[in-house]
Amino acid sequence: MEIDTSTPEAFKELYKRHRYKIFYGGRGGGKSWAFAQALVLMAADSRVLYPHHESPQPLRILCARELQNSITESVHRLLSDLIERLGMGHLFDVLHNSIRSKSGSEFLFEGLRHNPSRIKSLEGVNIVWIEEADRLSEHSWEILLPTIRTKDSEIWVSFNPHLKTDPTYQRWCLNPPDDAFVRKVGHRDNPWFTDELRAEMERARFQDEDAYLHIWEGECKTFSDGAIYGKQIKQAREQGRICRIPIQPSCEVHTAWDLGKNDHTAIWFWQRIGPEYRFIDYVENRLVDLDWYVRQLKDRDYLWGRHYLPHDVEHELLGMANSRRRQLEEAGVKPIVVVPRISSVNEGIEMTRRMFASCWFDETKCDEGLEALSAYQYTWDEKAHTHRGTPVHNWASNGADAFRMFAQGHAQTGWAQLTQDDGLSDRRRSAVGSRWQSQVDWRV
Repeated sequence: MEIDTSTPEAFKELYKRHRYKIFYGGRGGGKSWAFAQALVLMAADSRVLYPHHESPQPLRILCARELQNSITESVHRLLSDLIERLGMGHLFDVLHNSIRSKSGSEFLFEGLRHNPSRIKSLEGVNIVWIEEADRLSEHSWEILLPTIRTKDSEIWVSFNPHLKTDPTYQRWCLNPPDDAFVRKVGHRDNPWFTDELRAEMERARFQDEDAYLHIWEGECKTFSDGAIYGKQIKQAREQGRICRIPIQPSCEVHTAWDLGKNDHTAIWFWQRIGPEYRFIDYVENRLVDLDWYVRQLKDRDYLWGRHYLPHDVEHELLGMANSRRRQLEEAGVKPIVVVPRISSVNEGIEMTRRMFASCWFDETKCDEGLEALSAYQYTWDEKAHTHRGTPVHNWASNGADAFRMFAQGHAQTGWAQLTQDDGLSDRRRSAVGSRWQSQVDWRV
């Protein structure tokens, strides 16, 4: 059986052996059609992919996605339409929940999130195609990948990127395994890109450049859908407040923390110069002791000011002789300001939004923290198709919550408290006051 010569050049690698085949990019690139066509041809005759087969062998092809509440949400319709378009209807039986070829190959359709036990039980899968793979969670990847273990089996992945912090983008685009073929494709790779699509693309380019780059050029979005601080981060970039920030060695460095238990702990570092809050550093980690964070502070040769921590720093956790506040103070992290608990997280979010206009960020040292602020988002309600007023708790929450401790700390305690009798020496309090009055113009 010959390969259809109409296959675009960008997708010829689909017909060559790779353990992982990763194609990503913007709308109109023809990813879904190219994948479907290749799989239909292979299901009809396995020698398209496995030329060593002496005769056609039956293949089990799993078409998976993160969520699939019904067969209508799968690629079943795409495959059946393509079978008819190629004039291959006599070679297949198109059933309601599956598609079978006369050579014995079978297409299966599954959602991953709600069927982990079924996915684990699938055996003998030769090819799995994950469509809209940008939506897959890390948990789904961890369940799926070990399941596809048949000899010479392959994993095909197609998606339009969302955020560069998404598990799929991280796994396949930024850190792909050695035996992966990864290619970004777009409308320029599609010889059948229609005039109608081109007109729609040009309208998008004229109306919203950022949306055009994401949708049509396959660039990662800067912010999550429902981003809580999206407007503020965008303004900071437009106003040049995300740049190289030199450290002022004679000015105190303050920190704001979010304390994790089994998740991340995050710390922001900043200096106040006149009316500006200059964020010069950021660190986070997970599943490490407080000693690790103490070492991070000691390894930085800063003139330390105050350390803002959430109210739970006072708690004595099971198995601890002292509260985390006491442990930090005994290790030399002081003075500590305990940020009072507020009645609503959204109240703290509003405090934080008001502080953004005075904030500057080092583009390199604060990159990870800025990613967290950009990805911090409200919960999406699948049934109501709207965002709720509750923030999602995920990897981005800790960096965002630490930044909120900075904002709440200043809103609730005020800058003047920095110069009150709080354990600072007279010399240091005097220095703080004089430096606050004189602004170092580092942007000239």
